[in-house]
Formats: sequence, C-alpha cells, structure tokens
Amino acid sequence: MTNRPLGTTGMQVSALTMGCWEIGGLAWGPMPAPEAVDLVRAVADAGITAFDTAEAYGNGRSEVILGHALRDRRDEVTFITKTGYLPGVDGAQMLLDEQPQDYRASSIRRACELSRQRLQTDYIDVYLLHDPPMEAVMREEPFAELRRLQDRGEIRAWGVSSSPSVVAEAITRWGAEVVETPLNAANPQAAAELFPVAAASGAGVLARSPFASGNLILTPEQRRALYAGDWRNFHDPERVAADAIVAERLEALADMRDEAVTDTAIKYVLGHPEVSTCIVGISAVAEIAPNVRAAAEPYLDEQSRSQLTGDA
Repeated sequence: MTNRPLGTTGMQVSALTMGCWEIGGLAWGPMPAPEAVDLVRAVADAGITAFDTAEAYGNGRSEVILGHALRDRRDEVTFITKTGYLPGVDGAQMLLDEQPQDYRASSIRRACELSRQRLQTDYIDVYLLHDPPMEAVMREEPFAELRRLQDRGEIRAWGVSSSPSVVAEAITRWGAEVVETPLNAANPQAAAELFPVAAASGAGVLARSPFASGNLILTPEQRRALYAGDWRNFHDPERVAADAIVAERLEALADMRDEAVTDTAIKYVLGHPEVSTCIVGISAVAEIAPNVRAAAEPYLDEQSRSQLTGDA
C-alpha cells in the first residue's frame, strides 16, 4: 500500500483509508462487535493504516471498536474522527427534517475528550467538524477551539468534513489543515471548487464516497437485498437515476481497461494529485484485497477522468 502526504501536516497516510461508519452497526446494518474488531485488524494487516470515523457513527460504537482493535498498534495508525452531530442521530437520519448539530467550543472540547477515551488514545491525529453548514464555518468560535486543542496536544491536525464549497471556505477563512469531501465520477465538483484552494494552502484532502454511496456499483438486485434500515434505501430517487447514467460510463470504461468497476472508481479518485487518501467503506474481510488492488497505480489520467464525468 502506497503512502501519500497529508498536505503539509507532516503526516503520511495510506492511499486508502478505511471508512468506519459501517462498523457503527446502525445506518448500514448490524455487525457484531467481535466481527468488527477482526475486520479492523485485517484491514491494518493489509497495509491500510488510516481510519476515518466519527462520534456519530453508531453513537460512539465505531470509535470504541477502533480503539479496542488497534490499542496495541497506535503508533502505526492514523485516527481521523469528527464532531458536530448530537448523539442519537446515526441510524435515524431519515426520520428528521433537520439533523441536530452543535459547534460550540464547549461541545467540541467535551466531544474531543470522549472520542479520545473511546479510541483509547491521548491524542487524535485529525479532528474535523462534521458536516457543518456554511453559516457555522463563518464563525470563529469552533476554529479557535480546534486550535486550542491542537496547542494542548490533544489533536495533531484539524479541519472540516463537508461539501467542497464549505471546506474550501474553511481553508480560505481559517486555514483548515485537513478537509474531507465527496469525490466520485458522479460528484466531481471538488476538482473545480476545492482542489485549487487546497493546493495553494497545502491542505490535506480526504476524498470520500468513491462509489457515490453505492449508486455507481450496486445492481438493482443488490439494492433490493439491502438491510431494511440501510440508509441507502432512503436516497433521493432522482439522485439514484442521475448516478445510474454515470454508472453506465464507469462500467464501459472499466470494461475497456479490463478491470472491476470498483477499481476504476477508486483509480478515478486517486488519479487526482491533490487527494491525500481515498476513504472506502469496508464491511467484510473479502472486500479488503480488491480495494487494496484498486489503490495500486496506474490511476486514471486527466483525459480518462474527463471522459468518465462527461466533460470530454
């Protein structure tokens, strides 16, 4: 597994990061805790050393599993976690017209302490505000608190996880050191809205959702077989239909390259030099080797990426 620089933070991260929402066991279906622990350890054994989680994933369960699974390998791994959603949201998003969030300094400070306890660590490598709206990013309070946590050694780097325009504003206004945002062939906006800003500032870019939450790779049969409480069952039908058009282009390009569709989707993301790592959800040991294979060069060049997004 290749390592790539996390912007100018001085940290290196594996080209793939394990997305750990699934092991929270709510929004993606149940997963027994011992099984989740074994999965995390198998991922680390395969050379994926960065793990992206949040206090909201399973309402702390994901962090607890990571902390237990990797407590003897702390110096080998990078913990990325997030704060902002109030407890109780994960797994119930579809019930709420507006999800409760809190970016006050006191809440960030307390959340960081609890995350460190669950992760069994004295420090968090990357601490991000989780999906803040633009109005929250315009306020200094949350960023002043992130800097205080960094000064006290409780976090190594800080930033924002949100849409490309919101995280770009966090870089421009406050100097966010690391940002996380969606990037895939159906949602390529980060390339235009974020990457020039990130490159100029040296911010590390964590690219998530390479498969558009499954819309680019799930067959109709696989979608019908999803766990009833899986949050993907509640996607906007218009979004699913629009992504299906891109999925056809992705499949055609994968066939031309003689590789799996998932390979092409990941190579699209890692083909952008501004990306530090591609976050991939992994929910079974059998998924590890194919994802590791997909992270190997060569990646998609600019012409192939444009062809895939319909810009060519």
